[in-house]
Amino acid sequence: MILPALLTSAGFNIVICVRFFSLYSILRKQPYNLKVYFGQRLAQLQPAQKNHYFFDRLIPSAGWLVKAWEASDDDIYACGGIDGLVFIRLIVFCIRIFSVAAVLCIFIVLPVNLFGQAIDQTSPETQMDIFTIRNVPEGSTGLWAHFFSLYVISVSAYVLVNALLGDKCKASNIKGLY
Repeated sequence: MILPALLTSAGFNIVICVRFFSLYSILRKQPYNLKVYFGQRLAQLQPAQKNHYFFDRLIPSAGWLVKAWEASDDDIYACGGIDGLVFIRLIVFCIRIFSVAAVLCIFIVLPVNLFGQAIDQTSPETQMDIFTIRNVPEGSTGLWAHFFSLYVISVSAYVLVNALLGDKCKASNIKGLY
């Protein structure tokens, strides 16, 4: 395993994410982007922009993220319609599933794979295979970590789908109200 290359790749990805976050934060503050970032309906609902200093519009901020996080289903429905509400719920569902999977895989599965001794780590072709189940020897008790993780992810998906279907009734009631 080439640890410096892995850390360099992770560092580049983090820097790129921070730059895109900052760029979005700056561009959404510009008055000429109001219709792009807020949509036509929102642009009509927005009060007239106050005279902000020019430099205030060039400083990235995370205030928009807090407002987006606190938006209720009724706010989303009013702005984006039922399609927007369903899309946001799908995104939230995916984030929840992948969060469970990421935590399990990072803290349970990855250490089992890294400390397995089934692969000769000297050849360059197998350097990345130490991160996979291939590095766990046959009949090892470490295989149970994989089965346990899959079981927890499956049960979590089942619970989240049932919660989502419970919210489906709420979404259909919202659709019926409007």
